Amino acid sequence: MSSVAHLVVAGDLVTMSWSADGTTFEEIPGCKTIGIPEETVEYRDRTSLSSPGRSKEYGEGMSDTGELTLSCHYTSALYKKAAAFKAGKKAVFFKCQLDAVEGQSTGDLFEYTAFINPSVPTTDLDGDLMTDLKLRPTGVVAWTEGTAA
Repeated sequence: MSSVAHLVVAGDLVTMSWSADGTTFEEIPGCKTIGIPEETVEYRDRTSLSSPGRSKEYGEGMSDTGELTLSCHYTSALYKKAAAFKAGKKAVFFKCQLDAVEGQSTGDLFEYTAFINPSVPTTDLDGDLMTDLKLRPTGVVAWTEGTAA
C-alpha cells in the first residue's frame, strides 16, 4: 500500500458552501464539482539594453484568478437563489472545505469571493438537467491549513 494513500482527499467528501454576507454559509445543494480558482501570475518584461548577458528579465506583476464553473443538479430553489445573487451585483462568498486526512482533526479550507452567473446547459433526453454556476472570482483565494490532530 502506498504511503501517501492516507493523505488522499476524496472529492466526494468536499463541501462547497456559499454566503451572501461571509458569515452565514450553507452548502450548495446538488453540487457535483469542486471549485478552487486557479491563480495566474502576470510576468512583465523588464528587459533593457543593460540586461546582463543580453538576456530577458522579468518581474512579477498582478495575479488573476481564472473563471470556473460549479455544476449542480437543477432545482428551482437553487436557480432562484443563484439568480438573486447575480441580480444583487455583489460578489458571493464561497468556501471549499476539504475532508481531514490522517494527522488532521479538520481538513484544509479554501475561501474566496466571486460574481455568479447561473445557466442551464444543453442536455440530452437521458441526461439530468443541471445548473451551471459560472463564477468570476475577485480578490485573493485564502487557504487555511487543516488543524493537526
